Amino acid sequence: MRPQRAALLSLGGLLLCGCGSPVGAAGRPAAYAVARAALPSPTLEGLLSRPPDLVLTVHPRAFARDPVYGPLLRRASELASAYAGPTNLGTTALAVLERTDEIVVAENDRGSEAVVVLRGVPAELDPLDVVDPTGRRLWTPVRGDIRAASRELSPVDAADAALFVAPGLTWVVASGPAIAKARAALLGDVGAQAFAGDDTALVSLSIPGGALPQLRQGALAPVGTRLRTIRFELTPGSSGLIVGKLSYEDELAAASAEGTVLAATLAFRHRLEEDVAAADVAPRLPGGGRPPRRATNLDWLGAAKVEREGVVVSVRAPIPRPWLDVLARAELPAPPL
Repeated sequence: MRPQRAALLSLGGLLLCGCGSPVGAAGRPAAYAVARAALPSPTLEGLLSRPPDLVLTVHPRAFARDPVYGPLLRRASELASAYAGPTNLGTTALAVLERTDEIVVAENDRGSEAVVVLRGVPAELDPLDVVDPTGRRLWTPVRGDIRAASRELSPVDAADAALFVAPGLTWVVASGPAIAKARAALLGDVGAQAFAGDDTALVSLSIPGGALPQLRQGALAPVGTRLRTIRFELTPGSSGLIVGKLSYEDELAAASAEGTVLAATLAFRHRLEEDVAAADVAPRLPGGGRPPRRATNLDWLGAAKVEREGVVVSVRAPIPRPWLDVLARAELPAPPL
C-alpha cells in the first residue's frame, strides 16, 4: 500500500471506526480512579511503541483559505457531501475534520498501531454527535470513566480504537497498542502544544527513506543511499509549491544525492527547452498558428530548484496549474440509491 494512501485510510478508518476487534469497556473502572498525575506534556511519538513509520499533518482551515488549494478542498467537501447525502442527525466526521485547526496522523505497520490527533476542534462540537454518512452515531461514553481532566469514548461498533477528548479542544483517536499509551498520557495535564505537528506547511507527509525502494535502483541509487527520511510539503501562498526534503545519515551521502537530483532536474529542463524551441520553428498550421508543443506529465520537474543544507536535500517545484484545475472540476459518479 502506498504511504499516502495508508495515511488517509488511517485517518478515515480511525475516526469512523469500521474495523478490528472489540475494545472492552467493562472491568476498567479502577484505571479511571487514578488521580491526575504530574506528568510532562505528552508528545505524539510517546503514544506509539516506537518512532512512527509515517506522520501526516494537515491544517484544514488554513488549507481552505489558501488561494491555490482552497478550491480543491471545497470541491472535495462538495463531492463528499453529495455522495453521503443528508444525515440530519448530527455532525459528520468530514465536518469535524474540515473545522479543525490541525490534524496529525502517526502510524506504524501500515496502521496496526496508529494515532490521529485533532487539535483546535470547535468547542461546540461534541464527539457524541458525530455520525457516519447514514446518520448513525459512532461513539459512546466508556462506563466507569470518572476522570475530570479528559474523557474516553468507545466505538458504537466493536473496533480496536478509542477516542479521548482532552482539555484545550483536542481529540485523540488511538488504535492498537497506542490505546493504552494514550489513556495513560491523558491522565495528566495536556498543554496547548501537546501532540503538535508541523506548523508551517498546509500539508506535510514524512515517511522512512526505505519506503520508496525505487530510489535505490539504477541511476537514482545515490538518492536512496543512506536516506533516513523523506518529507513532502505543500506550502501556502499563490505559487503552489510542493517541497520534497530528503534527510541523510551524513553530509557525504547528502552531497552525492544532491548531485544526482540536480542532474535529473537539469535533464528535464533541457528537454523542455528543446521542445519549446522545436514548437517555435514548426511549420504553421493552415490558420496561421503553430501546432501545440508536445507536453508530458514530467515537464514540471524542469522548473524544480535543488539545494542542500547539511544532511538535508530540498527540491522545490511548482505544481502545474492545469493539474489543479482538473482536480477542482472533478466529478464523482452518482451514489447508489
